[in-house]
Amino acid sequence: MEENLRPVSLSDLATAKLREAIMEGVFKLGEALSEQKLAEYLNISKTPIRHALAQMRVEGLVEVFPQHGTFVFTLSGLDNVELTEHRVILERAALQLAYERNKVELVKRLSAIREEMVPAKEKDDISRYLQLDIEFHRVMFDLCKNRYLIKGYSLIEAKIAAIRTHLGKDVIQTDKSFEEHGAMVEALARDDIAAALDTLGFHIGRYIRTFDKGVSDISSL
Repeated sequence: MEENLRPVSLSDLATAKLREAIMEGVFKLGEALSEQKLAEYLNISKTPIRHALAQMRVEGLVEVFPQHGTFVFTLSGLDNVELTEHRVILERAALQLAYERNKVELVKRLSAIREEMVPAKEKDDISRYLQLDIEFHRVMFDLCKNRYLIKGYSLIEAKIAAIRTHLGKDVIQTDKSFEEHGAMVEALARDDIAAALDTLGFHIGRYIRTFDKGVSDISSL
């Protein structure tokens, strides 16, 4: 018996494309969005755009302000602290479980992604580097074998990617990120999970150290 699969609608495709555009910084944090602007960007009608914006509002990727319009999300310094704390908890738990359940594959995949980062970094291909950064962190969840951790991360992954892209303009931040990825892989390879977890926590904690807690809008930085 064949399984009936729901066809992908134009609204679903629009949502996926616009989500990706926000993650990659095509539309910046805090940027004003209009149905007309987005319809022209995707070359489709406004109806699927309207549905896409409604879905992304649920996901927290866009914010709607009556009488003002729709905007790409942004965060206050305090929002950023709380999101980062939440992320640290999820990623540390995922890394611990991935290490316990499939250490060999974990080290193999993280090492391979870091190797791919080298040419991207050397060519100053920030877009490619940031995409690999997303993949690097996703590996922990791919291998943790815990559906609740995976679901929890999926709810914030797009926001994290958008903030990562915003930070990615800073070459110094990218250099530090690359070094910390290497330190994590090396710690895992020598079975020092404690060091790997500490490095991961410090690595993600840069999001807190970069934006002052009292900042009202990180998109201005």
